[in-house]
Amino acid sequence: MDFTRYLPVEIVQKILIFFKPAELARFSLCCVQWREVSNLDALWLHFCIERGWLRFGLMKNCIDLINQETLYPMHTNISGLSPQFSLNVPSDTRLSSICKWKNIFIRVLHLNTNWKTGRYTVASIRRGHLEKVSAMDCNDNCIVSGSEDKRLQVWDIKTCTCTRRIMVHSDTVTAVKLRGNMIVTGCADSSIRIIDSTSGKMKHSFQGHSGSVDHIVLIGDMVVSAGSDRTVRVWSLTEKRLKHVLRKHTDEIECLCSYGNCVVSGSWDKSLILWNIDSGKLIHQYSGHGEVVTCCQFDDQKVVSGSADGLLRIWTVDSDECSRVLYGHEGEVYCLVYNRFVIASGCSDSTVIIWSHQGDRLHVLKEHLGIVRCLHINEERLVSGGDQKKIVVWDYRKGEAMHVLHRHPTLLHLMWVSDTKLITASPEKPGTMTILSFW
Repeated sequence: MDFTRYLPVEIVQKILIFFKPAELARFSLCCVQWREVSNLDALWLHFCIERGWLRFGLMKNCIDLINQETLYPMHTNISGLSPQFSLNVPSDTRLSSICKWKNIFIRVLHLNTNWKTGRYTVASIRRGHLEKVSAMDCNDNCIVSGSEDKRLQVWDIKTCTCTRRIMVHSDTVTAVKLRGNMIVTGCADSSIRIIDSTSGKMKHSFQGHSGSVDHIVLIGDMVVSAGSDRTVRVWSLTEKRLKHVLRKHTDEIECLCSYGNCVVSGSWDKSLILWNIDSGKLIHQYSGHGEVVTCCQFDDQKVVSGSADGLLRIWTVDSDECSRVLYGHEGEVYCLVYNRFVIASGCSDSTVIIWSHQGDRLHVLKEHLGIVRCLHINEERLVSGGDQKKIVVWDYRKGEAMHVLHRHPTLLHLMWVSDTKLITASPEKPGTMTILSFW
């Protein structure tokens, strides 16, 4: 007996909600009626919520996989592992179109399989800078790169062409941030420049630093900058003026990160400082590392820092106390990231270590040769980039390498990762960049 013909749709949905996605897919293959009752947004939305995939269908500024085009179908695909696939319902059929959330579920599943199994295409290497690429930022449409050759270049990701060369800097471009059509750069000449990426024209510049501007973060209407003059400065884009000069560090600032209306700066003076950029006040100064603080990340509960002393430390936001010291690395910690599940750190000892938020060492990941320079984490995977051209995609929950990207053609020291793309910049000269597409 076909229960779907006799029960109300609401009751059928309550029954099918207990199915797993693979079971529901097999159920839908039995007949047209079962395919139609299982092709409902309410069911597949539930599966997407369980896996944290709402961002693909609801949130602004996220990938629209339903309309996402495949990049570089004719570019290098040496192993034949194309990331492409086709998902459509033939027009000459009684079947209805695939519902939105089933469509999204299938596409995200395919995307994650591409990352796991190494199905990607490599665009031809982007060349254009005369010296090494010293700074880079991206979105899903374009790359903005700055170099020691004093140039800023805007690249179209889809066509792999340079659409704009901007010559307004008098020294090395040391920091780049991209927001919409606005580019904000830091320069070794101590200036901050606001540039329109469409026209290539400089809209405004901020002067005030007495040394190289090495770090920039954007918070609402504010540009926060830091560099070799040991200060953090807060600038208003609307008012086009300096709002605060934050002084406390006694040596050059090595890292800067933001959360809400606060920033944390880490310095060669071995300390971190938590600042409120609205008031310009120091909230806490954290001391305990034995060498330069190389990397940091924070939220409303904690600050996590890594140092050349080989240690990670977890600090409380409400005080200046160190709540955990994480021992395990045997070299300088170069990078760290965390999500709601784990903390990951990369080191000059060639390892990536996965930690719990309580400071327990969960996994030591060994696949790299040389320094692990870059990390990216999301809900599904961890991506690490290091010396010897090596990029590894990890299952951080199991502590296992899912895939080593052997077709990455150059050395790397900068890395940007989205849900569908991985972009790197080489430390060599002339400057080059590589685009890998997993869709």
